[in-house]
Amino acid sequence: MPQEELRRKVGVLASKYEEEFHGCSQAVLLAFQETLGLKDDLLFRAAGSLAGGMYSGLTCGALTGGLLVIGTRVGRRKMEEGLEGLLESFDPAQRLVKWFEAEYGTTSCRELTGTDWFDMNQVMLFLRSPDKLKECVERVRKTAEKVAEIMTELEERSGGLP
Repeated sequence: MPQEELRRKVGVLASKYEEEFHGCSQAVLLAFQETLGLKDDLLFRAAGSLAGGMYSGLTCGALTGGLLVIGTRVGRRKMEEGLEGLLESFDPAQRLVKWFEAEYGTTSCRELTGTDWFDMNQVMLFLRSPDKLKECVERVRKTAEKVAEIMTELEERSGGLP
C-alpha cells in the first residue's frame, strides 16, 4: 500500500477509535491490525493496559501502541535469535520515540494530559473534558501516521515486510 494511503487510512481509523471508544494504545494498534490484516485479539487485549500511560501517566499509550505495531513487523520472533534479532527493532523504535519527543516535548501521559492517573477524580475530569480528549485524538492520529511512515520505509528497505 502506498505510504500516503496507509498514513491517511490508519490516521483516520486510529483517531476514530480514540474518539469513539478511548484507549489510545488500542486505537493505534487496531488501525494497523485492520488495515494490514494483522488481527491478533490477544495482542489487542494486552495493549489495553497501556492506555493512560500504563494507567499511571507514564509513556503515552499512542506511543506504546505505535511501538507494538513496529514490533509486529521487525525484531526477533524467538528468544533464540538473541541480541542480533532484538537489535533489529532498535532503530525504528527509537525513530518513533525521538519524533514523539520532538513533536510533543515529552512522552509522559501525565505531562501531556495534566492528569494524575492515580487520582480517580482527575481521571474523571479528564474523561469529561472535550478539549483534553480532542488533544489525545489528534496525538493518536499523528502517531499512527508517523508509524505508517516508518513502516513504509522499512518495507522499502527490506523489499517487503515479513
